[in-house]
Amino acid sequence: MSEQVTPSSAGGLGEREREGTIELLGVIAYGAISGFTRMAADSEMADDLALKRALAGMAVSEFHNHELLTDRIVELGGDPNAAMAPFRPAFDAYHARTRPRNLLEGLVKAYIGDGIATDFFLEISRYVEEESRAIIEQASTSHRDVETIVTAVRSGIAEEPRRGGPLALWGRRLVGEALTQGQVVAAEREALSELVLGLSHDRPGATLHEVGELMQRLTDRHQLRMGRLGLSA
Repeated sequence: MSEQVTPSSAGGLGEREREGTIELLGVIAYGAISGFTRMAADSEMADDLALKRALAGMAVSEFHNHELLTDRIVELGGDPNAAMAPFRPAFDAYHARTRPRNLLEGLVKAYIGDGIATDFFLEISRYVEEESRAIIEQASTSHRDVETIVTAVRSGIAEEPRRGGPLALWGRRLVGEALTQGQVVAAEREALSELVLGLSHDRPGATLHEVGELMQRLTDRHQLRMGRLGLSA
């Protein structure tokens, strides 16, 4: 029989806060495991050996981050598979609508689409307790070889400038789809929403004004990433 988790055995968290934290860790963990499989697939499309190795290495990092997150779920008394399962439909719908047709689209997706998801999770992690926040920050900032992706995309556009326009449209589509699925997740998971709003713990939650500022920061960072790739936002 497994030991029943109480607030004291879960780092002093109340039950509802624990549920919300596990939900947040679950959505990020599923994103990491799906990122692992997609990055591995991208590496298969790369002819350049340096790029292939870099993408394979990023895939490995994604899996390590997935394990880091699921370990924390277990520490909080949750089941990783159960924690991730509710988010699978939203992620799978996003990936089904944004399946890259070539390596460049895959790289832009890894940088733009996953980038805005990472930004969002880092913003939300401000509303969880310190230990989980540190793990989310570690898992969200250690899996992308940004310079390799940026260099490969810019080189691809330089070789064939007409690719720039379609890739810019692709980048905008990725963000739209990511935000749509993010809204679906937020609307369906009450414990996660309560965590962000400060309803499940004694720390300040996000006000409507702060939510608006959060969305503006996400937009600003998206525009910066598009600019780094040489694409119009």
